[in-house]
Amino acid sequence: MNARTAALKALCDVDEGMNLKEALGKIFEKDDLPDDERSLANELTFGTLRHQEEIDEIVDSTYSGDFVSLDSQLKNVLRIAVYQYLFLDRIPIYAIVNEAVNFGRSMKERGLINAVLRGIIRNQKIQALRIPRAWVFKKIIDAYHVDGEKIIDSFKIRPTPYIRINRLKSSVDNVMRKLAATGLEYRKANWFNEFKSVNRLGTIINSPLMKDGYISIHDEAQGLVCHLVAPQPGETVVDLCAAPGSKTTCMAELMGNSGMIIAIEISEVRMKMVVENVLRLGINIVRPVIADGRHYHIECVDKVLVDAPCSNSGVIAKRPEVKERVNAKVIKRLARLQYELIANAATFLKVGGALIYSTCSILPQENEEVIEAFLENHRHFAVEHAKEFTPVGDTYVKVLPGEYHTDGIFAARLKKVAEPS
Repeated sequence: MNARTAALKALCDVDEGMNLKEALGKIFEKDDLPDDERSLANELTFGTLRHQEEIDEIVDSTYSGDFVSLDSQLKNVLRIAVYQYLFLDRIPIYAIVNEAVNFGRSMKERGLINAVLRGIIRNQKIQALRIPRAWVFKKIIDAYHVDGEKIIDSFKIRPTPYIRINRLKSSVDNVMRKLAATGLEYRKANWFNEFKSVNRLGTIINSPLMKDGYISIHDEAQGLVCHLVAPQPGETVVDLCAAPGSKTTCMAELMGNSGMIIAIEISEVRMKMVVENVLRLGINIVRPVIADGRHYHIECVDKVLVDAPCSNSGVIAKRPEVKERVNAKVIKRLARLQYELIANAATFLKVGGALIYSTCSILPQENEEVIEAFLENHRHFAVEHAKEFTPVGDTYVKVLPGEYHTDGIFAARLKKVAEPS
């Protein structure tokens, strides 16, 4: 069962008098749908019901017969398809039509579905009712042109989950044997031996390996950022925006649990997540500090990671709500915050120290433009080429969604070459 089948069944149950939440709950209890399919099923059912009156008017105006007299399943197939066409621009039109036609139980039904939907798609007045493409998608097209469409298409694909093996507790080989013994399937990741891709996170989240700190859930592209930091045993490292602690703990593992990581987080609630992860993984070099990264101060540290708050435009596959929340005003506010964080972080470093800036955004306004503005005002910093530290990247690390089945990320490494004049 997939999301559309679940939505169709739920809507038919609602037509029979069942409560929608009860109908979906029964389906989800019976069929273990992946999180992204469950989310889409919810969106299709609630959205279709919310707009059912206008959807029915559109179908009725296009269908040459009596729409009301059609049976429940056929009506709901058409309703779901029209809802997707009007409101979900992330789903290609050909896929909407093909999926709907496949629900036809006879040649006659399939022909009817195809004819009605094609008629709706050709109708210019109905086309004008479609929700316009999200602002962030337009910006992705502006930045990446033809590749932008591929990036947007990649957001429709279920993200590949990754785990990171905690080498402080055991060797990679030993943990892999433990994984195999539990029946959890894993595969080699793109770049790093301590990362593995897995099929599902549900069983892993509640597994003893997770609870006992042998593994963490961590996207491998985010691990690239930690390798770009290249923290060494005995160093003092600041993680300026630390929650939920994935990069904090990854760096601690790379340091062999030797040295000190000062984990800064403005939110007390989110800092609890950092502390929980640190304790679970058996790490004892992290010093948590609740503070605003724009105003905190320390001197003579070796490295600073600024994993800045961002639009999350590189992880829309995981966070589809992003496309509705991001606009020009939001990006302007974020870029200002990002600059303030990196400018303050620059004051922490000793000469020769490294400042690493990263986001899970793919928009230049939050990435290259922030770095360019920083370097313009901080001539005592210079770019260190990412290719010297990571297997991906040249001047910067830039991973696009869909490129390696990971998150989309950006990261830059800057070296303090002198004291400011």
